[in-house]
Amino acid sequence: MLYKKLHIPINLPLAQDKESESNHSNLEIIRKIQDSDKLKLSSTIDLFKNYFNNKISKVIMTNLYFFFDEIIPIVYQSKQKKEGLYQLLRFTNEIIFNFPYIETLSKNKIVYKNLVKVFLFSGYVTSLVKEDVKTLEILQPDFAIRLNGNITYYQNYLDKININNIDEEVLLDTLRQNHRLLKFQIIFALINHEINIERASQEFSLLAQATFDTSLKIAESRIIKKYKIDNLSYSIVAYGRFATLSMTANSDLDLVFIYDNKNSNNNSEQKIYIELFRQLIRTLSSKTTEGFMYEVDTKLRPSGKEGPVVCTYDNFKKYHQENSFCWEKLALKKTRIINENNFNAKTSKLLEKLKKINISDKEIAHEIAMMRTNVNQTDGHVVKKRSFKWFETKYVGGGQRDIEFLNFFYQNKSYLIEKFEVSKKLILFKKIERLYFKIDQVVNICFLENKQDNLPKQAVNLLIKETITRDLGSLKAYVNQSKIEIFKILNYIIDSNKTTAIDQS
Repeated sequence: MLYKKLHIPINLPLAQDKESESNHSNLEIIRKIQDSDKLKLSSTIDLFKNYFNNKISKVIMTNLYFFFDEIIPIVYQSKQKKEGLYQLLRFTNEIIFNFPYIETLSKNKIVYKNLVKVFLFSGYVTSLVKEDVKTLEILQPDFAIRLNGNITYYQNYLDKININNIDEEVLLDTLRQNHRLLKFQIIFALINHEINIERASQEFSLLAQATFDTSLKIAESRIIKKYKIDNLSYSIVAYGRFATLSMTANSDLDLVFIYDNKNSNNNSEQKIYIELFRQLIRTLSSKTTEGFMYEVDTKLRPSGKEGPVVCTYDNFKKYHQENSFCWEKLALKKTRIINENNFNAKTSKLLEKLKKINISDKEIAHEIAMMRTNVNQTDGHVVKKRSFKWFETKYVGGGQRDIEFLNFFYQNKSYLIEKFEVSKKLILFKKIERLYFKIDQVVNICFLENKQDNLPKQAVNLLIKETITRDLGSLKAYVNQSKIEIFKILNYIIDSNKTTAIDQS
């Protein structure tokens, strides 16, 4: 891919990348962007004008000329000129045939400074802007920020959607358009230093809940209309970040569906709930022309991928009382019911009971040891684990998952830990957990899928500010030392468990 040669921290390549690589003019402008330090401002403006001159009509070109004349000087004022110019090139390529968008853009000179802020932050955020001309309203300097930590703002916004729209495709597209605008509003508020990372997490969580509520209304209305029933008895349980209201810009929704099995032999009833849940998942996660909203993960249901997509109350209860792994019991402690239903009272009592089930220190230490093996066995072959980038903190050794396990051992004052400095260790874990979370939040705003080797400069600056570190080198050292410390402490517990097992034998 051509963009990979630029050493510029972006997420997405230019549109029609294969054509770009074979097109001399595309190659030429990108090479000149690479050498933009040698170009005068006027030369760069001419470079962009000449590049697009033969691609579009004169009417569009007039508006585009004005746009380049105004925005390129702003890019030149930044310290990341190459990144800004490259994102400008990507952005313009995407909107080039959208005359209404270009016309609106040319008449809104006031948004250009904020647009450059978006260019400099990440390719992913840039891609959100080009998707909808309404994002330009959010970039207005006098745009009234209405994010107040209250779900009603998102509910009121999404309630305007006609969920009874017969055309499902139109309905899903409309929902995705509105969700994208709300999501962009949160992201830009963070980029523009109107809210901090933790506040952004709160807003992402509220948006997710409001989006879930609307999606469930859509799914339920379809099922009620189809089967002529309105006495559905079920609970939807959220795990992970959605449960704890600590979501990032691109967090998954970890969901488990539990229904009342008072008619245990009623297969038709099960089919209805399966259809309801699948409709919900489709509404939340299917990709349309307007993109998608959330990945929905259902692997935390009883028996994981091997179990049914929906489970009965009795099966959920039996599984966690008799068959679940310790790590599943631990995950269960951070759950919440996210739908409104009369059945929730019964489910809530069950969850409270299950959360009190004793988790064996010995067994969970053994499970962790199995998870943390240095190699995986796949069909008889040894496969080395991939290397992690410095800003990846979730699955890496000494990362977020390891801290969750350590919190369990230390909060319960396990016999496997060193008994001194328990309080001090818990404070340390909390501090590192906050560090990891802030990094994870920023990374998810920079990259949608494939993570590049470096974070954009503006993203790094945000992290330095929020983590109160001196520079990138200090931040990396802080992160790496934290991983080493967490890994070391958890290793001690695992080794202590192994030693205890040997002594007992």
